[in-house]
Amino acid sequence: MSDFQQPPAGPPGGAMPPYGTTPPPPGGFNGGNESKNNLGTWALVLGILGIVCCGIFTAIPAIIVGKKSQEAESQGLATNGQLGKIGVILGWVGVGLFALSLILNGVLLATGAISLDTYGF
Repeated sequence: MSDFQQPPAGPPGGAMPPYGTTPPPPGGFNGGNESKNNLGTWALVLGILGIVCCGIFTAIPAIIVGKKSQEAESQGLATNGQLGKIGVILGWVGVGLFALSLILNGVLLATGAISLDTYGF
């Protein structure tokens, strides 16, 4: 036997990082797990549809999904919370336009500018 001692063995999965550095985050160097990134995209798409054609039927889901996207970003599960924020804004614009159209139609019906015959009733 010699007087030379072997250094302690590293972890079984691979080499240790050099001293003074921190290991990468659990999801890698790109900022973490991005398993909920599609929430922001869905919020944006639903918000656009809420303004363009589907009204309140997609505007309210845009608000809900957008809020969930922002929560996922704050928890580190997503990186595109800004798309969720835009989806929430577009969702509220869609809800506002829907409410404005209901008020406008009510006023036009009350003043007699249009009748229910116009709508086929």
